[in-house]
Amino acid sequence: MTPSVANAALPNIGALDIDFDHDGLFNTLVADMAELLETIAGVDDACAYVSSIAARLGTDIEKQYKTALGLQHLNRNQLIEILVDLKNRAGGAFSVIEQDEDRVVFGNCTCPLGQAAANHPSLCMLTSNIFGRLAANAVGYAAVDLEETIARGAAGCRVILHLKRTEVGPDTREYFRDDASAAPA
Repeated sequence: MTPSVANAALPNIGALDIDFDHDGLFNTLVADMAELLETIAGVDDACAYVSSIAARLGTDIEKQYKTALGLQHLNRNQLIEILVDLKNRAGGAFSVIEQDEDRVVFGNCTCPLGQAAANHPSLCMLTSNIFGRLAANAVGYAAVDLEETIARGAAGCRVILHLKRTEVGPDTREYFRDDASAAPA
């Protein structure tokens, strides 16, 4: 049989029902990396690793928003709008549930990391660090409490962003303004 006759019987490869695309690659890669890291290093060390990555990502995101807005410093309202916007651009469904002078409570019903985050709480450090870092740089201090997360099996996320010093629980992470982001005196 000649190659052209053998290929004529094959269906169009691109039309095959294969469960793999860009999102599938991303979800598999992130989930497998989190699984491996949490298994080998433990959840605490995996959180520290993801936190380091998130700190770098947060710095880049903050610069992009400030540049696009033509600002050197963000005020509280801009900060809150940016946090919701960036998570929703990434595929989340974040919104402000409530806020007062001391804190902002965010809700979310769709994880930006999709199924990759399921059972991988270390990946929540992306949210904690980006929210905490941007808030601390804007107002001087922040603490983030991931009260409920999809990664830990909740139907949605409830993220409390404290903007004033507060007594923190064991799972709350504190953030302080980077010297490079300090507002002029």
